[in-house]
Amino acid sequence: MRYFTSDTHFGHPLVTALRGFLNNGRLRAEYRDVWQAQGRAAAHTWIKQYVRDNQTSFKAICDITRHENTIIGNINETVGRDDELWILGDLSYRCTVEHTLDCLRRINCRHLHLIIGNHDRNFRLRSNDALYEDVFETIDDYREIDMELPVLDGSGKPTAATTRQTIGMSHFPRLSALAEEHGNWPENWNKFADVAPTTEGWLLYGHTHQGIPDGTDPLSVNVGLDAWDFEPVSEQQLLAWFTFRHADQSK
Repeated sequence: MRYFTSDTHFGHPLVTALRGFLNNGRLRAEYRDVWQAQGRAAAHTWIKQYVRDNQTSFKAICDITRHENTIIGNINETVGRDDELWILGDLSYRCTVEHTLDCLRRINCRHLHLIIGNHDRNFRLRSNDALYEDVFETIDDYREIDMELPVLDGSGKPTAATTRQTIGMSHFPRLSALAEEHGNWPENWNKFADVAPTTEGWLLYGHTHQGIPDGTDPLSVNVGLDAWDFEPVSEQQLLAWFTFRHADQSK
């Protein structure tokens, strides 16, 4: 079985805090209340203002251990030792190679694959791949595999049939999506222009930290942790998602 995820951000204080993994119970409860009452964007703004007002840091208020234990625990509960796990970028940030390797070695799955993200600076110099050769079977900027996917009719609607088709994997959504004026995309989207995929077929991606799997177009889906309750997603789940989304849009 193949599973997919993205944006684990091991060791990254900012993302750990924004996801609500805070080391103070009162602060954690207040953050959760803001999130539930006003939404995720408001909660992010609130916690950033808290850090500024209290002259502290995300590193001082976040609970990196619980964040990493949650992610690794969810992976190990879902992904078997002989399954495949594809991590679509932003593996870790602001931590040592040794810390990243320690997190990876706690994952029971023996068939790990990495698609490089914008925070994966260790992998931008491909000579550093050797540091991770005992944990990753492949390391790529972009990769294509075959997967069972819905057969679409001439109008783009799903049929009951499925067939194995090629699907791309990138840390980034399509270049066309990054270029759109959309609140979910960073203002400096153009700095990723040389690595964002330009393909028009099926696509798995991460990067955006959006809270739902909906892709930027009907043939793409976000496999990031934030969109799947901090759990990896299987290829069967992806087939079901694509089928449901196309069926919903065809009504």
